[in-house]
Amino acid sequence: MFEQETIAAIATSSKNGSISVIRVSGENSFSIVSRIFCNEKGTLIDLNEKKSHTIQYGFIFDGSKKIDEVLVLLMKAPKSYTAEDVVEIQCHGGHYICQVILDLLVRHGVRVAEPGEFTKRAFLNGRLDLSQAEAVMDVIQSKSELALSNSMSQLRGSIKNRIQKLREVILEDVAYLEAALDDPEHISLDSFDETIEGHVRTLLKDTNHLLENCNNGRIMKEGIQTVIVGKPNVGKS
Repeated sequence: MFEQETIAAIATSSKNGSISVIRVSGENSFSIVSRIFCNEKGTLIDLNEKKSHTIQYGFIFDGSKKIDEVLVLLMKAPKSYTAEDVVEIQCHGGHYICQVILDLLVRHGVRVAEPGEFTKRAFLNGRLDLSQAEAVMDVIQSKSELALSNSMSQLRGSIKNRIQKLREVILEDVAYLEAALDDPEHISLDSFDETIEGHVRTLLKDTNHLLENCNNGRIMKEGIQTVIVGKPNVGKS
């Protein structure tokens, strides 16, 4: 796992709503939230003793002062978005209450996350590859059903899987070639050049197909800019 500070950020819109979410990720996320998460009487609740992927009901306290009534979602590493220990605090909506809780977390040792840092950690921890990390923003910014479908396919690893298959072919050929050079008496390279040539042709074809799909994906995501030209009052609008 990629070792670093415990971070937190408001994960929902800054506009007022009924529910807001504050996400905390890092090795000390359970311990830090446990310092401010209490039952109704103000007794601290140790989240380290709770099972992963459960929801805990309680209150956020600042010392003896009750801040808000919340639900806390627990996700222990590696089964979380960042592949780290993650706590999500669901509090009442509104920018002010979120900021109060976030400031309280900072006082107890977290750092405010930089833009995109949760996805960055997911990538660094091997939870997502680069194509999937890019797809996260594409899903968020999708403006059509086709664009969303394409982005979700990429997020599920469609590009990753296709590249992995190409890589496996190359590794198998390299392994066979090295084995033949180490043990020429038992492993023959006769006609292997033809095998390699066939594999290279297939790899080039599949790679070109991926590049073509990349351009199509850009069109689906960004749309096509067109200019309609004509004389006045001929029906351009």
